[in-house]
Amino acid sequence: MFLEKKGGLMAMGDDTFGQCGSGGEGRAVTAPFHEARHRTPIKVAIPKDAKGYAQPIKKIVCGFRHTLAITESGRLYGWGYNN
Repeated sequence: MFLEKKGGLMAMGDDTFGQCGSGGEGRAVTAPFHEARHRTPIKVAIPKDAKGYAQPIKKIVCGFRHTLAITESGRLYGWGYNN
């Protein structure tokens, strides 16, 4: 995971548990999990605010199977293994 200069969020690498924020369509929710990898950076979609404006990301924290992102306005988003 890495931040763009204007607060956009990009991801690449292991996404087996959804920790890259690329969505959960077709993803197994119980074992056996199937490996997923992004070999090139992908843009992570962050929901727009109530007025329809983009929410720049201020900080990201990555764990073994999860990622958390905090926007400049203080909203917290998370992806990955939810156990």
